[in-house]
Amino acid sequence: MIPTIGVPKVLLLRDAEEVRTVFREMGVSSGGIKIMGRKALFRVVRVSGLDTRAANILKQEMLSRGGEVATSREVYELGGKQAECLIMGTLSQYDQLIPKLKAQPFGLRALAEALGAVLQNSEDRPPHCHPGLDLTDRPLIMGAINVTPDSFSSYGEHEDPEVAVKAAWEMVEQGAHMIDVGGESTRPGSDRVSVEQELSRVLPVVEALAGALPVPVSVDTYKAQVAAGALEAGAFMINDVSGLRMDPEMLSVVRDAGCPVALMHMLGEPKTMQEDPVYRNVVEDVYSFFMERLETAVEGGLEEENLLLDVGIGFGKNLQHNLDLLRNMGTFRSLGRPLILGASRKRFIGEILGLSDPRDRVQGSAATTVMAALQGVDIVRVHDVRENAEAAALARAVYPPSGQE
Repeated sequence: MIPTIGVPKVLLLRDAEEVRTVFREMGVSSGGIKIMGRKALFRVVRVSGLDTRAANILKQEMLSRGGEVATSREVYELGGKQAECLIMGTLSQYDQLIPKLKAQPFGLRALAEALGAVLQNSEDRPPHCHPGLDLTDRPLIMGAINVTPDSFSSYGEHEDPEVAVKAAWEMVEQGAHMIDVGGESTRPGSDRVSVEQELSRVLPVVEALAGALPVPVSVDTYKAQVAAGALEAGAFMINDVSGLRMDPEMLSVVRDAGCPVALMHMLGEPKTMQEDPVYRNVVEDVYSFFMERLETAVEGGLEEENLLLDVGIGFGKNLQHNLDLLRNMGTFRSLGRPLILGASRKRFIGEILGLSDPRDRVQGSAATTVMAALQGVDIVRVHDVRENAEAAALARAVYPPSGQE
């Protein structure tokens, strides 16, 4: 029989709020909570491209504070100019490390600033964003309306503008926080459509919904002319699958509009993106892509608060790539921008569950929404609003975002 005194149990504490809750339940003083709270949270940070001399200093500094740094072989073999490091420690140890690094050479001052930023960004709270997006009760549900005859998920059921408008209202009644309207299919192997054709599909729907719906309308397009027309018709946000790469005029359109814009990762283009996609490391590669895109966008005049990120599940990724990204969605929170996950009804769900018809993948899609909620994803783009809204609500009830108990 297990004794009732001295029984150990492992606690899996995700954030500062959970730590404080445990301390309060135990009767720890407020002073003790303040002193010990950050000692209970362990963080692992991967650093790439560090000067080997800086890596040696970093390791010694973290070791002296009770933490650890794993380094690539270049550091102790002195065989290269750059190294990778894996920093392991409590938040309290990072608090001690960062000020020390600010006085060190070889790029460690810049690393100290970056470390402070990513640790701050990874906290379980909504990132600073456009005032029209309230991410407090994340993940928000974005209902997808594809006004196309060849959508992979809906087989053209929303091609008629009147049907699309009715479907949008139904999605809002079922719990959608925003509606995303698309006029060109970007399924694997799809062909591009003209600006005129895409506008003819999108504008009637946006004009009917914008200002009438109690939630904002987003438009899924990579074409600057379509974006400009949709914004003029009342769209709130642009969802660009190319991450502002396929139309050089798109950046200026969204900059001048001052609207939110989602930057998605896609390898290649829809026509060819699933032809043997290859990555060195899909998580690292997508992360680097976002860093470059964010820098380009901000240098081009976009406000950082208007930028959102989407890893692009199924856009130039095979099954394992998609699973790796789903498993590591929380990593992208280090970038400090709201995250969107669009996994609804996608092929990888069918591959795993043996479901060839996308309309049979509702339960699998809801499972990805729960995974997203547990990793701090801010918006999930879905086709089946009611089921995913319920899944998100249950996940929030079990794991409320920080400060939302």
